[in-house]
Amino acid sequence: MAKPSWSRAHHTCLAAIALCLCAAPSYGQQKACFEDVVSKPSPFLGNHGEVVTLSSGSIWEIQFSYEYLYEYYPSVIVCPATRKLIIKGKSLSVLQIREGTQASLREAGSEPAVIESRIDGDFEGWDYEAIFKLQNGQMWMQTSSRYRYRYKFSPGVVIVKIGNEYQMQVDGMDERVTVRRLR
Repeated sequence: MAKPSWSRAHHTCLAAIALCLCAAPSYGQQKACFEDVVSKPSPFLGNHGEVVTLSSGSIWEIQFSYEYLYEYYPSVIVCPATRKLIIKGKSLSVLQIREGTQASLREAGSEPAVIESRIDGDFEGWDYEAIFKLQNGQMWMQTSSRYRYRYKFSPGVVIVKIGNEYQMQVDGMDERVTVRRLR
C-alpha cells in the first residue's frame, strides 16, 4: 500500500502547531493555540504594523513580518503563549492588543482602547494634520508626518491606543499613522 503524499505545507503547518503546543503554559492557564478567521483588514497582508481583528473579537498587531499575503478572510492559528499567528504554514510574530471579550473593550479610563468605524465619505490618504471625520461622529487629526495619497470611499478604520497615543489604520493602507481626537 502506498504512503500518503504530504506536501511541504502540511509538514510546515504541523510543525507550527507542535511548536505552539510544546510551548503551552501549564494546565489551568490560557489555551495554547486556537483557530480563528481574520475579519479585518480585508485583504489581510501580514505586514509589520498591521492591526488584525479576528472573528472572535480579539485584536492583534503583526510585528517584524512582511509577507504581502493578500488574503480575504483567511483561517489562522493563533498561539498567544508564543505570540505567533500561523497562516498557510508561515509563522508571524504578533502582539495582542485586545482579548475577544467585552470586559476588555475598555481600559481603566473612559476612552476605548480600540475604536472601529468608517471614514465618513472620501478618504484621500495620509497627510500631516489631515482631519478625518468618522461615521460614528468622531473627528481625528493626523499628528505624524507620513504622506501617501490613496483614494477610497468610506473605508473601514481601526484606531488603537498604544501607550499614550492613538494610531489609525485604514482598510487598504499598509501603514498606520498617529492621530489625536478632536471631538
